[in-house]
Amino acid sequence: MNPKYASTQALRIPPLAGYGRQRRGRPAATGTYLQRLPLAGFEYHDARRLWPYLRTGQALLLSREFSNLVDPRAVRITWLGEHLGYLPRTDNLLASDLLDHGAEIIARIHELHESEDPWQRITLNVYLTRTG
Repeated sequence: MNPKYASTQALRIPPLAGYGRQRRGRPAATGTYLQRLPLAGFEYHDARRLWPYLRTGQALLLSREFSNLVDPRAVRITWLGEHLGYLPRTDNLLASDLLDHGAEIIARIHELHESEDPWQRITLNVYLTRTG
């Protein structure tokens, strides 16, 4: 690789560099297991575009989205700053309450499926990492 262009390549896709490689073993779950849920909104957010880079065991950030007009308890899921989707509206009460009380929770990708049904594409395990 020409050193002149090395920095240009690094600027093009820095957050995804190295994520296409298969990793050995599964990372240990951190925290207390809370629930297993599908990712909601796969087809409407960045999960479809980032699908080739997602791997089982990757940690995802969960945060409240108070400005969501459709779901007042919306819990947004992001990976490397990219919005993947949400926890399902019917099952986000526990996570939203914990986040509202200052707890830290994460999700880890449990399973990835090549399915036509977007609700079956990504299954998440949700963990409590720190209480508020």
